[in-house]
Amino acid sequence: MPAPTDRNAGLEAVGPQLEAFLYPDTDPRQARRREAILRAATELFIAYGYKKTTVDDVAAAAGVAKGTVYLYYQNKAELFVHAIALQKQQYLEEMAPVFDPARPPKERLYDLIVLSVELSQRMPLLAAFVNGDEQIAQVLDEVDDETLDATTTARLEFAAGLIDEATGGGWPREALMRRAELLMDLVFAAVHGGRLLRGGVPPAEYARELALVITGGITSEPGSDG
Repeated sequence: MPAPTDRNAGLEAVGPQLEAFLYPDTDPRQARRREAILRAATELFIAYGYKKTTVDDVAAAAGVAKGTVYLYYQNKAELFVHAIALQKQQYLEEMAPVFDPARPPKERLYDLIVLSVELSQRMPLLAAFVNGDEQIAQVLDEVDDETLDATTTARLEFAAGLIDEATGGGWPREALMRRAELLMDLVFAAVHGGRLLRGGVPPAEYARELALVITGGITSEPGSDG
């Protein structure tokens, strides 16, 4: 059975996909206006948080009318999801090893887990998203399913493709997607509620140990490579 994603898809394919999600406009003027709104919102979310930032604030910072914001984004939650994606774009070059098809799939899977943990701590909006129950609940409640699907489907498909390669292929697609969903759940749960992480263990060290346990098993030797 073929992998659910293109095994040869590298960073050169992921970058344009993220760009298309962030800026779907074909008209250059509309694209510039969308970018101004998104960057203004991102700065406000970082400075004041999701709850304290209003659409009026975003409009004022971007130099547009409030109604103009709603021409590009349905609500504040959608803006927040896109702001997180914008921050991910800024760290895309660091993800290059994950998207290198020349590397063994298990190593790429290991790096995917490590970078998911590390970036969740280094990116202000993503850190706020994974560390605040109330904020998460509010965003998920307000954002539409289509936007959520757009931000999660590609990630799940990519993870499922790596799992398919790492296991030698042959698993049913349903099983691969379920494992990919479990992987994302494990990473999120570990970052959100990890006692070691909250207890002061450096994120990089925590990330490597978590990746080792997930890819190698709970009895894998501490400190060994992924």
